[in-house]
Amino acid sequence: MNEVLLDIRTYPEWIKKTFENKDFISVEELYCAYEDAVSEIESLKEKIEDMERDMEDNYRPIPQSEQYGI
Repeated sequence: MNEVLLDIRTYPEWIKKTFENKDFISVEELYCAYEDAVSEIESLKEKIEDMERDMEDNYRPIPQSEQYGI
């Protein structure tokens, strides 16, 4: 067994939440969690870009006179 284990009991709370019910994790587990987080961030960035593009393409500013039925 040549696996390196990290004692996460003193690590920040967000790391402990990621690995609930564990006191020790392997470097590989930490690496996989990091990969998952980076992937999720990229996915969210793409969603934001898609939403911004959709808003630019499909919405127009409404003048104040139209907003209140004046």
